[in-house]
Amino acid sequence: MKKLISVVMALAMTMMLLAGCGAAAAGGGNEGLTAYVLAEKGDTYSLGLANNFKTAFEANGGTVVMETFPTNTTNFSDYLQKALDNRADVIFAPNSTTVAANLLANADDLGIECPIMAGDTWESSVILDAVAGTDLEVYCSTFFDESDSSSTSAKDFVSGFKGWLNANADYKEMNGGNDIVAAVSALGFDAYNVAMTAIRAAAEEKGSGLTSIDVANALWATSIDDAVTGKIQFDQNGDAIKDSAYIKKAGSGAFEFVKVQTSPNNAAQGKAVDYGSATGVSLDTANKKIVIGVYEPTSGNNAAGGKQEVLGIYYANSLDDTITIDGEDYKVELYVSDNGSLEENAVTAASNIVGQGALVSLGSYGSGVSIAAAQTFEDAGIPAIGVSCTNASVTEGHNYYFRTCFLDPFQGSVMAQFAWETASK
Repeated sequence: MKKLISVVMALAMTMMLLAGCGAAAAGGGNEGLTAYVLAEKGDTYSLGLANNFKTAFEANGGTVVMETFPTNTTNFSDYLQKALDNRADVIFAPNSTTVAANLLANADDLGIECPIMAGDTWESSVILDAVAGTDLEVYCSTFFDESDSSSTSAKDFVSGFKGWLNANADYKEMNGGNDIVAAVSALGFDAYNVAMTAIRAAAEEKGSGLTSIDVANALWATSIDDAVTGKIQFDQNGDAIKDSAYIKKAGSGAFEFVKVQTSPNNAAQGKAVDYGSATGVSLDTANKKIVIGVYEPTSGNNAAGGKQEVLGIYYANSLDDTITIDGEDYKVELYVSDNGSLEENAVTAASNIVGQGALVSLGSYGSGVSIAAAQTFEDAGIPAIGVSCTNASVTEGHNYYFRTCFLDPFQGSVMAQFAWETASK
């Protein structure tokens, strides 16, 4: 009889493990919550955000089981089984959409019921396709929500961008075949307008004698109150002063807004650094044109997000592509350089932008490729405005790099808090 009871209890425990993830799912409350965190080896963004989440979740009193997987892994069943074995209450997997598509398919096969979460990279049609027809509960943090009606500029951007996408089949295909407004498209739109504001400010002061160094100096003083993603000013690191993140759930064909998570940011607007004797790139007065580089992944693991950032930049350029300097009109041209989502391509892709005589560069989607290109832009004296590269190291020690998004320490903390609240229910 004792042996029979033991067998029944063992079977019950096994069924509980297979039915979901952890203690919260089994009605265990919020004590001893466990998060399973999965990051890609060598990926700056993935490892950085995973560690930021881990630090914040453990500070709440939780336990984190963290593992890494090698690049080009396509089957994550063994890793996810460890989440089940450890009775994880939540899974946090801040990886590329290519990784996510495989990981979510494996999670569905295993019948995982606990929430699966990630950062900004997962706000993509790839994720919506991956959860379609499943019971997976998937969340991400991001920078903007298309249903946000709190500002006129946001509403105007959403309606205009959707109309622009639907009028061009190629652009709509680049967006994933739909007219969903990704947050990175909104950030790309803002980054372009920040660049235009800085170039115009430099032109007012220097006229046709302006250089890319003058544009860099102007960026430090730039302040846009009515940007689509909220007020944009840069602190002394060149980071946008942001205090909010949007939490969204991947639903049936669309992302559903869940909440805005805020955290105080008391940083002050920074002051221009001393660029010394750097000469930078001169204005092309002979051809009356201004080149803005677009340093983005249009191929590789991050292509889906990179293309959406490019679309936001394209749309902004379609609305404003001329700057008048000393009474003459200069055409603003975009030069897109594909970094292929790979750090080893960074120098070549950035050098191509330098070779085009760009006064400023925008991008990239992906922190690793942004960090890898920083020295190339600095050597040329060209300021770069990161769009959604959230790792803190993008701007640290890089006086030519700015960005329009929040940072991973903030994003990791936000998602850890949301994970804790969600798993505790």
